[in-house]
Amino acid sequence: MVNRNRCTQKEIGIVKEKRVKSNHVTIMTVAYLIDGVEYEITERLKYKGEAIKIGPIPIGQRRFPVIGTKKVLDEVDICYNPENPAEAYIVGNDGIWTS
Repeated sequence: MVNRNRCTQKEIGIVKEKRVKSNHVTIMTVAYLIDGVEYEITERLKYKGEAIKIGPIPIGQRRFPVIGTKKVLDEVDICYNPENPAEAYIVGNDGIWTS
């Protein structure tokens, strides 16, 4: 588990892989470069929901990633631990809803 308090430096990462598992969980791998060394982190994307309504009546729910729709080769912000650059997280990928 990443200790976010130690991750004090920001960097731009590149989405290397994005895959959807059978239970609709999306896994994203991001590569980033620190001092000439490439690192990767893999996280489950978190989602937020929005009600689908007909007039005032909710009939369903639409979900979308809290960091927006990202494709392979898109840029994302990451924060990393300057003492251990392999310890990092995707900025804004916060929440509890993963599927």
